[in-house]
Amino acid sequence: MTETSRPSLHVAATEAAVGAGEGQVERVREGLADADRRLRQFVQVQPLTALLGAVVAGYITARVFRRL
Repeated sequence: MTETSRPSLHVAATEAAVGAGEGQVERVREGLADADRRLRQFVQVQPLTALLGAVVAGYITARVFRRL
């Protein structure tokens, strides 16, 4: 390989990595949007259960952080 072809290989590898990262970010964004939609539906259908779950989760979180 010549010296001029090495940087182009690094550029190509970097572009491929960035492209793969963008794809992963998009999949995570779609997953979070879906989780948000499902959570909102659950809260609308079962508001009391959601409130109780939030209180319990907050209590447990406070207990854990108090011990740190």
